[in-house]
Amino acid sequence: MKIRRGLSGGQYKPLNDQDIKKIHETSMRVFAEIGVQVNFSEARELFRHAGAEVEESSRVVKVPPDLVQELISKAPSMVTLCGRAENGELDCEIGGDKVYMGTGGTALNVQDPGSRDARRSQLKDVMNMARLVEALDNIHFYMLNVYPNDLPDEDIDVNRFGAALNRTRKHVMGGVYTVEGVRNVIKMAEIIAGSPEELRKRPFISMVTCNISPFKLDKSYGELAMEVARNRIPVVVPAEPLCGATAPITLAGNIVVQTVDTLAGVMLTQLVNPGTPVLYGCISSITDLRDMKYLSGAVEMGLMNAASAQMARFYQLPLYSTAGMSDSKVNDAQSAYESAITGLMVALAGGNCIHDAAGFLEFCMTAS
Repeated sequence: MKIRRGLSGGQYKPLNDQDIKKIHETSMRVFAEIGVQVNFSEARELFRHAGAEVEESSRVVKVPPDLVQELISKAPSMVTLCGRAENGELDCEIGGDKVYMGTGGTALNVQDPGSRDARRSQLKDVMNMARLVEALDNIHFYMLNVYPNDLPDEDIDVNRFGAALNRTRKHVMGGVYTVEGVRNVIKMAEIIAGSPEELRKRPFISMVTCNISPFKLDKSYGELAMEVARNRIPVVVPAEPLCGATAPITLAGNIVVQTVDTLAGVMLTQLVNPGTPVLYGCISSITDLRDMKYLSGAVEMGLMNAASAQMARFYQLPLYSTAGMSDSKVNDAQSAYESAITGLMVALAGGNCIHDAAGFLEFCMTAS
């Protein structure tokens, strides 16, 4: 599917104004009455100092609605994910109803370009995917989409980003796994940029730290998000609640869980470093209740991500959304339909930064 860089979406609106108001009010009730479990003391202290109610025995933090609004208002409503073209032609202006599409990750397997069979992905596949992204006009950013299984775990972060930055000028976004890895990637990017100041002026990398649903800020990903925020590098704080597993079976209930979990991440980044560029994120989908399998190509994923585009605009936050995947194991009619339908839905809704938009098969296990 060909999507021009920065095309305007927002025409498709699955939620009406009353729906948006109800989801917002329910989310604020969750913050105030149920709270979010924050599983590390440093973050709990930040919330306590800001005025939230903290129950140490349960690690639950309850946040008044006015404090939620105050904290998320500190985040910028537009974030530029910069490329490295001299004229800025590869930049992605994330926010409003602008739409950009990129790859997504992280798959453990890759469809071998020669044999077409799936195999374990390696560092060379990160490089090859980066070359492909560089050449494709309809792919606007490179989300690191495969895991280099041939490297030791402690070397993953810096080598994935390094391999990508060496082979594409487009913005490179990726998940990170250790605090030391975050620091090493940022140091490397500062060297490439010429100085720490130049990197902050035009950040050509960003990092993704997923929140765990429902209603939780986990220590591992929370510490990663805090480290990225301290360094004022763009950070994505998505949640991935699944209907029937980690969220209610209803789509509206899922969106409430996703809203709370994502806003909790946004608030954390602003407590650490007010003004940190942060993307509200949605990876919501459903499960097959017969075997509890995660479904990545379901039309419900498209619906919930389209609805989240409306919620992101309501909160005046840029959105990291999800679409374009398939549960098929091969490139066939099923993969084409699933990718096209969810991709079109979220693009028409103004999903801003749509990751996973190209090449993901087999329930997100294989990149092609």
